[in-house]
Amino acid sequence: MKNKLILGTVQFGLNYGISNTLGKPSSVEVYDILDEAFSQGIFTLDTADAYGNAIDLIGSYHKKKKNLFKILSKFKNVKKDELIDSIRMDLDKLSIESFEAYSYHSFAEFIEKPFLIDELNKAKHLGLIKKIGISVYSNDEFHKSINFDSIDIIQLPYNLLDNKNIRGYLLQVAKERNKEIHVRSVFLQGLFFKDPQSLPKKLFPLKQYIEMIKQITEKESISKESLALSYPLYNKFIDNVLIGVDTKEQLIQNVNSIVSRPDIFKYIDTNINVKEIHLLNPVNW
Repeated sequence: MKNKLILGTVQFGLNYGISNTLGKPSSVEVYDILDEAFSQGIFTLDTADAYGNAIDLIGSYHKKKKNLFKILSKFKNVKKDELIDSIRMDLDKLSIESFEAYSYHSFAEFIEKPFLIDELNKAKHLGLIKKIGISVYSNDEFHKSINFDSIDIIQLPYNLLDNKNIRGYLLQVAKERNKEIHVRSVFLQGLFFKDPQSLPKKLFPLKQYIEMIKQITEKESISKESLALSYPLYNKFIDNVLIGVDTKEQLIQNVNSIVSRPDIFKYIDTNINVKEIHLLNPVNW
């Protein structure tokens, strides 16, 4: 299952995550993480223009090492006459010939700038990108994205709370329409690892579900990390699972934690049905 993993790089360029106490890793630490990812068979990175200096760090790694990653990237606030040049500039920084996918950072920008699709298709024709993607949050955005033939990849949140009860039907529909599905936020920015009693007041409504996860992991002798990562990896409708790490050791721990526990996955689907869906989007925290 680890061959479905994609390594996210937002942590490389920004202080990210509700449970991150380490801050951004140094360039040496980033190189160590990338070395380990490659040795583990994780050959694809997810990055974006908005991730601070992440692209520069990946590029410097490519220039110094023999390992060459496949790159998925996202763009935002790009004008029509700037898109192709922006792609070429980032490819040069990354020392690669083409992006595996180039994606809208949000559904809102996709709606506001539909004319960019022509430019993205042009970039495809030129061999600068292989696929066109979009990042969505809500099921409404997900459903609408499925209906656009020009979209090849849809990236969305999926985890123990934002689960099959919320996304399941649309995941199936998306696969029937030949969409590639990438999921992110599998750890919900580390929320699952926090003590339920210490949740910020705004997140109190999620306390009951975090408690349920805690009880499941204690009863079944499985770590929260293992359950949170394995749950999406074993969903047959999901093509790739995006994870982010702060250290090399964390990456090793994540990979080693993957387990097949269909009994527990089924229990999650049957018993965890979050009503406060707006709280599953960190922007509302």
